[in-house]
Amino acid sequence: MVEETAGLASRFARRLRKRGLTVSTAESCTGGLLASLITDISGASEWFKQGWVVYSNESKMRELGVEKSAFEDGSAGAVSHEVAVQMARGARYQSDSDVAISITGIAGPGGGTDDKEVGRVHVAVVTAEDYFLVRRMDFGENDRLDNKRSFAAFALRLGLEAMDRVSSPGESEEGTHSLATATDTSELDPSEEEWEGSLSWKEDKKTVAEEISSVDLASLTEWED
Repeated sequence: MVEETAGLASRFARRLRKRGLTVSTAESCTGGLLASLITDISGASEWFKQGWVVYSNESKMRELGVEKSAFEDGSAGAVSHEVAVQMARGARYQSDSDVAISITGIAGPGGGTDDKEVGRVHVAVVTAEDYFLVRRMDFGENDRLDNKRSFAAFALRLGLEAMDRVSSPGESEEGTHSLATATDTSELDPSEEEWEGSLSWKEDKKTVAEEISSVDLASLTEWED
């Protein structure tokens, strides 16, 4: 697994170099493992911009502008397509990178529920023109470290796939996805294994930085008497 994941990171880095792209990461359950794998490669400063480890819901809102409504009762919750997409979007705009990858899941051994078992992960990739690809995978109740490694490897594969699905400068448009129609992710089915589209948020002209600055930090803090 370790050698396979390192190989995926090398492939991912080569793809970024070839296309002249930069990447940022936003991780919850993997605790920075994805960023570590990418920066293990010599010369990573050429393509790696920034990484976030946002373990709590509050940090996801404060650092990346994830909407508070995503964590409210009746919502999809922290381990969901919606939160993964918002994390990746926030990372891309905060770092001004070309590609952003986010990971949110349940590494175990605790934390699972009847609806979301240990080993579940949601990974999102946001690229140029606000194209997004987000996918869910269930790896089962493995060792915590094994799950974290599996999650990171899955994220690298999805990053490679997303870059292949969109065209890069000088490449043919044939076979790539049209990004003309914006998608409101709140209208998508959260039970689907995969979402793909172009984010509609960019149309409101409100930047992620503006959204983060509007967060009521006092409401995210439990003050002691």
